[in-house]
Amino acid sequence: KDQIADLPFRSDVFWLLSVKPKIYFLLASKLTREREQRKAWGIFLLTQMFLVSCSLGHCKAPDPFQFAKLKTQTKESEFPAGTSLEFECRSGYYRRSFSITCLENLVWSSPKDVCKRKSCKTPSDPTHGLVHGDSDTQFGSRINYTCNNGYRLIGHSSAECIISGNIVSWSSEPPICERIPCEPPPAIANGNFFSINGEDFQYGMVVTYQCNVGDRGRKLFDLVGEPSIHCTSNDNQVGIWSGPPPQCIVPNTCTPPHIENAIMLTGNRSLFSLNEIVEFGCRPGFVLKGPTRVQCQVGNKWEPALPSCSREVKCSLPPLNGVRQELIMREYHYGDNITLECVDGYTLEGSPWSQCQADDRWHPSLATCTSRKYQHRVHSICFGMIFFIFSIIVPSWIIPKCKKGNNPDEKCKEVNIHLHPQEGSCVPPQTLLTSQENSRYLSIY
Repeated sequence: KDQIADLPFRSDVFWLLSVKPKIYFLLASKLTREREQRKAWGIFLLTQMFLVSCSLGHCKAPDPFQFAKLKTQTKESEFPAGTSLEFECRSGYYRRSFSITCLENLVWSSPKDVCKRKSCKTPSDPTHGLVHGDSDTQFGSRINYTCNNGYRLIGHSSAECIISGNIVSWSSEPPICERIPCEPPPAIANGNFFSINGEDFQYGMVVTYQCNVGDRGRKLFDLVGEPSIHCTSNDNQVGIWSGPPPQCIVPNTCTPPHIENAIMLTGNRSLFSLNEIVEFGCRPGFVLKGPTRVQCQVGNKWEPALPSCSREVKCSLPPLNGVRQELIMREYHYGDNITLECVDGYTLEGSPWSQCQADDRWHPSLATCTSRKYQHRVHSICFGMIFFIFSIIVPSWIIPKCKKGNNPDEKCKEVNIHLHPQEGSCVPPQTLLTSQENSRYLSIY
């Protein structure tokens, strides 16, 4: 029995019985002991591998590079320390492949000899134009084109260095700067124009007008206005002439004077004779400033100086109750100020001062005059309603109370209610006086 207690766990035991009463046994087989030893060594090795793996740690997948990509794609999200990943340059970049390594501190090493951007060819200035941009012409850079004054840009005004297959190039061809053209200049009666550039009218070119002449160069007309005009532009795209052409008129005559928003009362004609007088008026809503009559002088001149028609701005006062009449009867023009005053019995509400604006309106808004009688009327109505309520409801509540008394000696109470019209409110009853049972007396002060 003592020997059996010392056997290892799971040992095989065989019992041998003899004829004699003694009992013998065999201890664990050699095969069982070897199997248990191998199992123990396996567990030990797995534990050691786990501990080593935990001690090394893992790096998370590296952030993607703008200039490079993994040479061999992987779906792994973690990498054990010591792992190296190889990268190659993306399109638009150049240089040899490189690698990064997961270090013992579980961070990736910095890449060395990283990829560099490829460069596009240095752009040249277009004829009669310029290129604007940094000196950098690498992949992703942008340039702009402009044309010199008097030229318009035909094509793309900008370009970008982009990928084109395995190379980089500009996204568009350089534009063309074309001289801005003008339409042929307007013709004039009794005259003509000439230009040293012939029939080609472009930006900056000048044309000069002259009047027709008679036999042997005899003067027939006077040239009125600027003799020369030139081709220009307001938007660097469309050409226009710098001004209207001159006129060729018969000597000692005048062309009709032009006054904006004016009416020629003497009738409009194409020409006026020397010393002829023209009379002006203005369109409705406008006021004439200057002389109403002018006279044709030598050299197509009008004297005295031409008048002008300016817009007439009037601000009217709406119907206002209680405003002083002398203020209402006045006429107000742009820029005029007004200070409103109310007559006796009215109260001014709002700003008393206002000014006439260009849009025929007052600013700030006009004040109003409110009658004080109206205010008193409101107070009187309020007071009357309060009086009516007390004169009807209070007696109807007090009298039945006096009539229903069972005790012949029961006393009724006289109620004194004091009203103060000056304050417009009621105060609680101040005194309660004793009277006979049949008393129906109500005093109101």
